[in-house]
Amino acid sequence: MLAAVKPEEPSDAPLEEGPNPRLFPRINQLARISFFIAIGDILGGIYIGSTADYDERTAVFCLCLVLTSALGAFCGHCACKQIRERRPHQKGTGMAVTGIIGCYGCLCVGLAVFSALTQGSV
Repeated sequence: MLAAVKPEEPSDAPLEEGPNPRLFPRINQLARISFFIAIGDILGGIYIGSTADYDERTAVFCLCLVLTSALGAFCGHCACKQIRERRPHQKGTGMAVTGIIGCYGCLCVGLAVFSALTQGSV
């Protein structure tokens, strides 16, 4: 005959589940790093340009600006490569390209100012 069917006990699980974050594309972390390094380099360059005494401290700051700009450009290029390889799962190409452009701009300006300061022409 028919076996007795036990009713299911109510669970504490929610009736509706939220969206799965793994299904939606995430912004690449290296793209974020490159973008924020570019913003920091630009703001640092503006600050040192407006308050500089053109001494050794300015030369050291320009050297640090060049090094961080090179790091930001490297992170931007790596981010573009990762985004290309992981296309549907990651985004952030705009941030990476903006970071690359900003970092290369700061790299050029920092090298020009650093070379002018070390030659004593300023």
